[in-house]
Amino acid sequence: MGGVHINTMATKKTSSRRRAAQDDRFGAASARAGAAESAESASPATATATATANAAPASARGLQVLADGADTALTPAAKAYNRELARIDKLKAQIARTDALGRSYQTAMQSLLAPLYERRDALRREMVALLVPHVDDKRLSKQQRQTVRQLICAFAAVLAADGDAEMARLHDKYSPQTLAEIEQQERAAFAQMASKMLGEEISAPEAEAGADASHEDLMMRMFAQTKAKMQEQQEEWEQEKAARKKKPRKLSAAQQRAEAAQQEAESTLRAIFRQLASALRPDRAASDDERQRKTELMAAANRAYQDKDIVALLQIQRDAALLDPAQAQLPPEKRLQALTQLLKQQVLELEQERYARQNYWEHVLDIDFGYRFSEAGLRRWLQDLQEEVQTECEALAHDVALVRDGKRLKSWLNEQHRLAQEPDFFDIDILPPRW
Repeated sequence: MGGVHINTMATKKTSSRRRAAQDDRFGAASARAGAAESAESASPATATATATANAAPASARGLQVLADGADTALTPAAKAYNRELARIDKLKAQIARTDALGRSYQTAMQSLLAPLYERRDALRREMVALLVPHVDDKRLSKQQRQTVRQLICAFAAVLAADGDAEMARLHDKYSPQTLAEIEQQERAAFAQMASKMLGEEISAPEAEAGADASHEDLMMRMFAQTKAKMQEQQEEWEQEKAARKKKPRKLSAAQQRAEAAQQEAESTLRAIFRQLASALRPDRAASDDERQRKTELMAAANRAYQDKDIVALLQIQRDAALLDPAQAQLPPEKRLQALTQLLKQQVLELEQERYARQNYWEHVLDIDFGYRFSEAGLRRWLQDLQEEVQTECEALAHDVALVRDGKRLKSWLNEQHRLAQEPDFFDIDILPPRW
C-alpha cells in the first residue's frame, strides 16, 4: 500500500529548491540571455565550460617577471613573485568555475525539476480536494477523521509556503493553529533559545522588518542579529584578554621581519596608487577621448586600491604604460619582495572568497549533505533528486487514485495514522536557512 508520508525535512527543502529552480536573482536569466540558442539543450557540464570561458578573469600572467635572455636565471624573489601570480590566476579561475557551475545547475534544476514540482503540487491539491469531504464523514472513526484533518493541514501548509492563498485558508480552517501563529511560535522559540545561549535578549524583528516581511525573512534577520551579538561578544572577550596582559611581549626576530615586510608591502601599495592617481588625473587630458579613458582607469584604480587588489593595480599601471619596460623585466629585489607580500595577502582573500562562493551555491541549490560541489558530485545530486521527486510523484498518484476510489480509504487512513507516529511526520515548522 502506498503511503503519503509527508516527511517534513523533504517538504522544507522542496520550497527552497523550487525557489532555486524558479528564481533568476542568482544570474541564471542573464546567463541564458547571453547564450546561443543551441545551448538551451546543453548539459550542465557544457554550460559550465561555456560560462567559465565567458567569465574568465583577466590573467595575471602578463605581470610575471621574465628572465633577461636564455642564460639569465630568475632570482628567488622573482620566482616567488611569479609563483604567487600563478596561484592568483588559479584561484580566480576556480571562483569563476564555481559560479558557472552553480548557475548551470540552477538552470538544469529549472528544466528538469520544475515540471515535476508542478505535477507534485497538482497531485497534492487533488489530494486535499479529495480529503475535504471526509472531514465530517460519519462512516469514518474519530481517529480516521482526525487523520484526514492532519493530512489536509500538512499538504496545505506545504503548498501555502509557496504562496497558495487558498491552501493557507484551508489549513487555518482545519488546524487548531493558524500558519501565522505557528510561525510566530517558531520565532519566539528561536529568540528564547538564542537569548539563553547569549545571555542577553534577542528582540523580535517584526517592527523593523514591516508588515509585509515573510517568515523566512524574519528568521534570517534573527539569525543575523544572533550572529552579530556572538561576534560582538567574541570581540569583547578578546579585548578583555588583551587588557589582562601586563605588558606586551617582545616580538621575536621572525615577527619583527614579518612586521617590517608588511609595512614595506603597504608602502609599495600606496606608492603604486599615488603614481596612478597623479598620472590619471582627467583634468590633465589632452582630448575628450583621453579624459574618458583616464576617468575609467582611475575609477578602476580606486576600486582596486580599496580592495587591496595589487594585481588589478599592476595591470592598470601596465595598461596605462606607466611602468618602465626595463623595470618590468627585472624589478628591484626589495620591490619584488614587497609585491610578493601583497600577492600572498590577496591569495588568502581569494581562498576565503572561493570557500564563500561554494557555500553560497550549496545554500542556494540546497544541496544535501554527502554531495561534493564538483561537476561529478552535482550531476549525481541532481540525478538522485530527480529520481526522488519522480518517485514521490508516483507514490502520490497511487494514493490519489486509492482515495478517489474510496474502497480502501479506511485502511489507507489507518496506515497514514501509523506513519504519523514517526518523528516529525506532521511537523510543518520551517527550518532556518543555512549560513
